[in-house]
Amino acid sequence: MIVYLDVAFFLNCLTDALALYVTARLSGLAVRRSRLLLAAAAGGTYGAVCALPAMWPAAAFFPQMAVAAALVWLAFGRQGAFLRQFLLFFMLSCTMGGALLAFGRLLQSGEGLAVLDALDWRIFFLAGGTCFVVLSVVFRGGARHAVAGQLCRGAVELRGRKAPVTVLLDTGHTLTDAATGEPVLTAHWEALGPLWTKDESSVLARLERLGAAACLEELGAGRFRLLPYQAVGVSCGLLLCFQADRVVLEGENLGRLTVALSPTAVSDGGGYSALWGGGKEKSHAA
Repeated sequence: MIVYLDVAFFLNCLTDALALYVTARLSGLAVRRSRLLLAAAAGGTYGAVCALPAMWPAAAFFPQMAVAAALVWLAFGRQGAFLRQFLLFFMLSCTMGGALLAFGRLLQSGEGLAVLDALDWRIFFLAGGTCFVVLSVVFRGGARHAVAGQLCRGAVELRGRKAPVTVLLDTGHTLTDAATGEPVLTAHWEALGPLWTKDESSVLARLERLGAAACLEELGAGRFRLLPYQAVGVSCGLLLCFQADRVVLEGENLGRLTVALSPTAVSDGGGYSALWGGGKEKSHAA
């Protein structure tokens, strides 16, 4: 049997890249191209190695799961809800890989649609139904908001850098900046990773443990400041915040906007990474 390692590498690299990209979009994570390409290349290498007959044991179920977890870590780092991201990526990559294999067999057999008649379609419906149930349970929150049209694509820009975010349009999110009276965008600090310097990332990684005030002391008050807020069970809390150079939601430029940093994920299912309650337009949008 002839094994074309270059073809195996390319196909696995492509499917892993697509699966990771879809995982990022469905999980509300920023797509960091360098990390995604690195993970896809690693996945392509693994797929090419497993194509060799002597390495077939490495393509068993548990080694595949371990590699999938490593690829998710390479692409997204220590993001919240890792188990959900891993589950979604694993199911997507298996689905795409199975589809490619089926398509390749269809072309290779030369029998055309006759091959489809020999397939046990009950397996496909069972697998599809299982995937639907699992994804509905794990990502039920994000799916519900997506169907309701409450999720939108956005971007936060600072110092010439841009961080893409998935935003939930939440009318119950009434956080405003006392200094300006304008609505505030609240985002998980990790979702805005492309905006931070290495030192800032190191400090913000301890935001949940140290608190906003202690982190502000380490970051300095030049770019960051404290934003007071009230919530159920919190009479007077503090959030670390900064003023973005520009915030864009679905192509609408909201101009300079205060962005509050949440120390934890704002979505239990990972379907979005920011909250906005001020509508898609602002009076002073540039």
